[in-house]
Amino acid sequence: MPKYTADAPLQPKGAHNRRLSLGLEPEALAAEAGVTTEQLRDYERTSPDHDYDIEVAQLVYSALDRLERVNPNLQTGRGDEGQPNAPVLKDHANHVRLKPSELSSKTLEGAPIYDAHNAEIGKVSHLHGSGPSAEVIVDVGGFLGLGAKPVAVSMAQLDFMRDENGHIHALSRFSKQDLEHMPEHSHHHH
Repeated sequence: MPKYTADAPLQPKGAHNRRLSLGLEPEALAAEAGVTTEQLRDYERTSPDHDYDIEVAQLVYSALDRLERVNPNLQTGRGDEGQPNAPVLKDHANHVRLKPSELSSKTLEGAPIYDAHNAEIGKVSHLHGSGPSAEVIVDVGGFLGLGAKPVAVSMAQLDFMRDENGHIHALSRFSKQDLEHMPEHSHHHH
């Protein structure tokens, strides 16, 4: 079976960098490519002047092509701080939007909010009111609830939906920076 040499386009280093930019663990990419994690690791470790298994290379590259088409926005290389195994393959177009009657504190508390790049930018703390006109208090930043800052956004600026597993989440046009620059929401009405 033919071996590709170093001047071939399917460079192990290129595959490795693309995998990292997609935020994929080796196991996840190997599964997607239909190769073993060991085969993938061997391939990524091949130094530039050595031969590698062309079949593995082709499978890995076509898997990367597919994943990059699904995730055009994942080239940022960040967004899942502290969650290397977070499910990045969210295809929100297929998710079911919540009905106005479901827009309540009970249903939405704790729901993560994602920006246009699928990075989590905050979590729902609670609501003032309910339904489409409610005000949503969002905890931004912080880690495990420490140091998070609550900000208020209107329900109209969040798109709440359920994913395939029934998990509720929201999409927003805001970036994390947008939320971080909003005034802190306080419950003390002066």
